[in-house]
Amino acid sequence: MSLRLAILALTDKYQLSVQQHAALRQLAALDETPPSLAQRLQHGLAVLGAALGGLGTLFWIAANWPSLSHAGRFALLQALLILALLGAWRRPVTRVPLSLVAFITCGGLLAHFGQTYQTGADPWELFAVWALLTVPLCLGVRHDVLWTAWAVVALTATWLAYRAVPGLGFFEASLSSWVPAVALAALFRFAPVGAGLWPMRLSMIYATAGLCWVAIYSLLGPQLGAMYMVTLTSIAALIFVFSLRNMFDVFVVSALGFGANVVLMGGLARTLIAGRGVSTAAILLTGCVAAALLALTVKLIMELAHTHQPEHIA
Repeated sequence: MSLRLAILALTDKYQLSVQQHAALRQLAALDETPPSLAQRLQHGLAVLGAALGGLGTLFWIAANWPSLSHAGRFALLQALLILALLGAWRRPVTRVPLSLVAFITCGGLLAHFGQTYQTGADPWELFAVWALLTVPLCLGVRHDVLWTAWAVVALTATWLAYRAVPGLGFFEASLSSWVPAVALAALFRFAPVGAGLWPMRLSMIYATAGLCWVAIYSLLGPQLGAMYMVTLTSIAALIFVFSLRNMFDVFVVSALGFGANVVLMGGLARTLIAGRGVSTAAILLTGCVAAALLALTVKLIMELAHTHQPEHIA
């Protein structure tokens, strides 16, 4: 139960007057600005500015590629990288945004090296080297902003690597869309790397999207095969794992619940269309079942949230 709902429950239980209810709200500081709002806003703006500044520098170099020499481009990127790292080392207040600038610049420097000298490396190798070189930076900073960016790069590398392997079937290639993401989520959850919650959440969103994509693709075949059942079973297993008390995260469970709704309703719609074709009754039945399933999912998630994340008032 949230603090606001708890105050309403206390007011109803003890039949508090309007003045007593107002005093209780004032005591709980519900009408005041959260004390950490200004700090979080400044931090968020600093991170946003760092991301835009780093990407803007890379885009500016790409836009002025013919007018800059090889040495000039390298010098500019290397200078930005060194200055960002030095600033992150010497200024703890700006460590996270400057480290993000260094992270982005490292990827730009690798891309510039490959574009200038035409090494013939596959795109996945660029992202893999980028992720590998920035692991010490992420371990040193130990912040979810850096680890979230690193997760994007690492997952992109695994997806491109699977696509570069010739002769893989669809099922084998589809593993790259969710297996590495689940492994990364487990790493961020249990390894003491200072990752926080958002890298794990991003990895699970990626895994959920990959599982849904595989399931929807399998629905386009002549019949529902093992691939559809594997994806549905995988989503159900992940929901069970993240529903446990020591693993629960309402963000991840909500994403997985939405994915389960998509997969189940896709299977139902395909079954109805395959049996009777597109008809008004089939569309109406699908809509009603989808609404009921979504309502049930929300109800179950709310019950889990109240069970695993209660807020008690003495």
